[in-house]
Amino acid sequence: MDDFRAVLVVDAEKFSAHRDAELPDVHLEIRRVLAVACEDSGLGDAWDAVKFMESTGDGILAVLPHKAVPALIDPFPRRLQEALAESAPRLRARGVRLRLRVALHVGLVDDERADAPAISTAVIDVNRLLDSTPLRRALADSSSEVTFVALLISDDLFTTYVRGGRSGLHESQFKEVRVKVKQYDKRAYLYVPTPSSNESPDDGQPTAPAPAPSPPTPGTSISGVTINGDSSQNTFGNTFGGDLRQERS
Repeated sequence: MDDFRAVLVVDAEKFSAHRDAELPDVHLEIRRVLAVACEDSGLGDAWDAVKFMESTGDGILAVLPHKAVPALIDPFPRRLQEALAESAPRLRARGVRLRLRVALHVGLVDDERADAPAISTAVIDVNRLLDSTPLRRALADSSSEVTFVALLISDDLFTTYVRGGRSGLHESQFKEVRVKVKQYDKRAYLYVPTPSSNESPDDGQPTAPAPAPSPPTPGTSISGVTINGDSSQNTFGNTFGGDLRQERS
């Protein structure tokens, strides 16, 4: 039976950049930090009772009760940021980096149908949000040492829960963006719990050399008088040395 559900999907940035032997451990770390963030957000029981959770390889798709939406908007992203920041030094020591894109939507979902679980427009739409350029750029344009989470929520969620005052966040903390993925073309709202700027804004490209200085213009113009001469000319007060020629401008 279709019921309104919260649909959460997360995806690891540059997951495939890790060595093959590291991929299972990275995936398990994603599951671990999600569980920690849910527990710290008061959603521990809801997470444990999830009826549909699917591995996407580099992430997780989960269908939660509709009543979980306010906590999934806040404080869940902040708690997830904290969990990832806490584990970052340990992961870096192993040559692993983990940052997550998160998308959240709500809609009619049948999370109990055995032959076609969670097949719905809401699930398709939340994956369009996850794949969007604005969400990808939110991590790409931030420091990998500071920003570990970026969240994108649908327009419906923003209107009902953020603008409607039903979450712990103010609407000014979100940035309106346009999501265009395949046939999906809608507004969405971006939230980065710990924003930063990229330490390499040029994406590692070498800086273009400064243009060479222009050659000096022959002569010097003083009060409309152009003075030309050879390289040995000197001027002291009213005395001129060298080959000087005056030309009226």
